[in-house]
Amino acid sequence: MVLKKTKKQMREKPRENCAIFGVTCNDFGFSVSMLLYQGLIALQHRGQESTGISLLKTGGKIYTYKKNGLVSKVLDNPIISQYWGNVGIGHNRYATTGAVGYKSMDYIQPFHFKNNEIEFTMAFNGTIANFDEIKKNMDDMGRIFITDTDTEVIAQLIGSIAFGTEDWPEVLKLTSKLLDGSYSLILMTDEGDIYAMRDPLGFKPLCIGELKTEKRNLYFVASESCAIDAVGGKLLRDVEPGEILHLSHQKDIHSEMIIKSQKTALCQFEFVYFARPDSIIDGVSVAEARLKLGRFLAKNDPILKDPEIRENAVVVPVPDSGRSVAVGYAKEANLPYVEGLMKNRYIWRTFIIPGQARRKAAVKEKLNPIKSVIEGKDIILLDDSIVRGTTTKELVSLLKTRGKARNVHLRISCPPIVSPCYMGIDFPTKDELIAGRFQKLYNENYIEEIRKKIGA
Repeated sequence: MVLKKTKKQMREKPRENCAIFGVTCNDFGFSVSMLLYQGLIALQHRGQESTGISLLKTGGKIYTYKKNGLVSKVLDNPIISQYWGNVGIGHNRYATTGAVGYKSMDYIQPFHFKNNEIEFTMAFNGTIANFDEIKKNMDDMGRIFITDTDTEVIAQLIGSIAFGTEDWPEVLKLTSKLLDGSYSLILMTDEGDIYAMRDPLGFKPLCIGELKTEKRNLYFVASESCAIDAVGGKLLRDVEPGEILHLSHQKDIHSEMIIKSQKTALCQFEFVYFARPDSIIDGVSVAEARLKLGRFLAKNDPILKDPEIRENAVVVPVPDSGRSVAVGYAKEANLPYVEGLMKNRYIWRTFIIPGQARRKAAVKEKLNPIKSVIEGKDIILLDDSIVRGTTTKELVSLLKTRGKARNVHLRISCPPIVSPCYMGIDFPTKDELIAGRFQKLYNENYIEEIRKKIGA
């Protein structure tokens, strides 16, 4: 979900990453609210600004509760007990700051749509590039909007297409044809059906699972498989790019249709940063992918041929997403792996903390070198990516000043990010990207200049 901003804000402010989760059960006497809580807790890493749930009570009434804050604070025991239903969806949001009203309740998902004809609630992860155009067309039709988000634009668009019909797969198919961007979304109707849809490029991940017992059958849809694991479910498969799935509390899961594309384009950041290591995305283990990236880096690292460096080197990960990469590197290089950085787990991920100054300060709050294991050592530091370069520079400085490391050799599992992404990732401009900026300034020498800038 993206907020509409001024031109200046659009250039300067980041975009976002979110989590969606849905569950349906064939037992009307069973509430899925606790399962929603557990699933959203497992997906907390994808967004910490706000959380919300929608549940369907017997009789077809949809109840939605949402609030700014972490899942554990928003969905406390009284709320879990109060909101009862055998079908529900939930959402964690990482908001784009800088737009007026971004903390308003109206901006928190799920988005609840209701008019005289239809009612549904929707949770969305992605960015719609042409939402301004769609919104203008709907404004001209007399539609009234309460937010400046693409989430509401999609909901209003679905509501317009669905007017006078009960064919939800066809409604979503027509909606998809009008959307230009990346998205995974889930929609819950007032009849208790959940529909899941993934964009034709498959940019955002989405998967389905099940849990069958003697008493009931439950089906799940989630941004990552770790959420299905968290509720005791079994991963069935990923939602295919362009696929529309129907999760019915009365029947089972079945694919309605696939909107075919000539290619797919899963975001590389899922494997290097966003996703939890215990997730499986498009059939690939995130942890295994990171291990292989580490092995590849070691196989192609010229410093490993220097006997003086090898004798004094230790492999150190930047926790948490650098761990698997560092393990792969250390095994391939036959070097000791050490935990040389202590992480404060009460500080959230610096990449998706809104605001440049706040991200910079958060590095020192979040990570502290363990001097006893790195003092005097050649640190081979493994991290997932360099985006702006601000946090990396601070981290290298910390290892040298507080940790007393002799040298820091930085190894990054993600290729240089030289161009912006408008598919919902947190770097909208080329000037914000250190690789993009330095490539323009220094041409083929830009990697060396980045090294100098960050002090490695």
